[in-house]
Amino acid sequence: MKLIDLKQIHKGKFLSYYVASYLNKDNKIKEYEFISRDPNLTINSFGKNVPAGVGLVPFNKDKTKILLQSEFRLATNHYIYNFPAGLIDKGETAEEAAKRELKEETGLDLISIEAVLPPSYASPGTSDEEMKIVICLVDGEIHESCFVDEEIQAKWLTKEEVKKLLEEGAYMSVRTQMLLYMWVNE
Repeated sequence: MKLIDLKQIHKGKFLSYYVASYLNKDNKIKEYEFISRDPNLTINSFGKNVPAGVGLVPFNKDKTKILLQSEFRLATNHYIYNFPAGLIDKGETAEEAAKRELKEETGLDLISIEAVLPPSYASPGTSDEEMKIVICLVDGEIHESCFVDEEIQAKWLTKEEVKKLLEEGAYMSVRTQMLLYMWVNE
């Protein structure tokens, strides 16, 4: 595929909508719609992302429990099980964003970082957004999210409790479901 054109269709507050035109193997034009957090994406900057967000995989100190959130996600009209996550603010590192987002969404404290994974795409079928994943140990008392526009309930779950959620077909993000499946079957 060869990118030949990029047009911004709509510029929103948080997301912009684009149409990219490509030449396919048959030398025909294929148009592809996607969203981006970059409101000023150009044909020259497309594909040269900076991670926009951070996702956490939080465990308790002895790694016997994993922290999950049940959050009402407007794009699905459902409560979705997911890990704490959020945008990296300007001038912030992924580690600083992880600490801040964890505190804002759960009231918990990040006590150590086990690993920070290289950037990966959050949803490559619909967006160019990249995220960094932070594997960490956390502690403290769970509190309600500090934002009125977010309905988030955080809780600690054992492997047996996670197995039950998976068996029941609870709504989850794909990355959460994959990681939880691997964790309970290790």
